Amino acid sequence: MLEDKARQHDQQVVDKYHDPVAAYTMTTRDYVMRPSANNITGAFILTLPPVAEAKGRFYSILPRDADVVNTITITDQNDSECWIEDIVLAAPCQAALMYSDGLFWHAMGLQARPGLATTVAPETENPTTVAPTTLATSAAPGTGQGTTVAPTTTLTTVAPTTTLTTPAP
Repeated sequence: MLEDKARQHDQQVVDKYHDPVAAYTMTTRDYVMRPSANNITGAFILTLPPVAEAKGRFYSILPRDADVVNTITITDQNDSECWIEDIVLAAPCQAALMYSDGLFWHAMGLQARPGLATTVAPETENPTTVAPTTLATSAAPGTGQGTTVAPTTTLTTVAPTTTLTTPAP
């Protein structure tokens, strides 16, 4: 009996990652995703596998390339209980670790790239400078608060920001 379980496990383990550059619907075997969104590929949506089929599994999503215009949006298949809103990754090395309990997708953690400016300072004396601030990676359900990500810039025009919202566990 143990041999059968070991054989089943060997058949399910994937020793590679996927690196989509366009809209992609994940399967239950897509445990590691390394998507890229840039000026050539544009922004796109990465759809999680069916929540019931993915029960008990973790999925790692870490963009190789993304920015505030060319984002990677993580969404479910409208089959998860309490899906609050999509997760938007807007910088390389931001990460999302997703877990399915069979009924609900849990965002186990969102990680931002070290050194990334995360919000635009509300008022600065010099309008040509944007000051970096600290990162908060989760929000209580229903608060609408999350992590705002924007690159530090020295231009007078600031790129639009993207908000990462993670439901509290």
